[in-house]
Amino acid sequence: MPRSESRSASSQAAWALLIEAAASARLDAHRLTHLTNRAQKLIEESPHKDHFHQVAGDIITAAPKRLESLKTHLDRLSLALARMGTDFLESRLSIGDKTLVDEAVEPALGRSVGRYSAVQRVAHRYLEEN
Repeated sequence: MPRSESRSASSQAAWALLIEAAASARLDAHRLTHLTNRAQKLIEESPHKDHFHQVAGDIITAAPKRLESLKTHLDRLSLALARMGTDFLESRLSIGDKTLVDEAVEPALGRSVGRYSAVQRVAHRYLEEN
């Protein structure tokens, strides 16, 4: 494999790992939030609530705040990866694949699907016919 192809394959693998890691970390943060909420509910309903707050009040109040901060950082990372990845992913997909994605995503975002340029519509029709 030539050096440029090797670098390209490595870049693609690295990009995929970054996206997967960000998504997995965000999912874990979501799950931790549910566990934290459950623990807080159990503490608040416990007859020993005052004791829990005396011995672990700092943890009880700080953990949810830290989780919210973590989720914000992960959301920023995900948004940055999505924006940076647009050019990378668009360069790898055919016009037909990009149109398929646009047709699936645009209505979900409340946008009109008819926003394609004349060139995109002609190219899409050509691809459908061949």
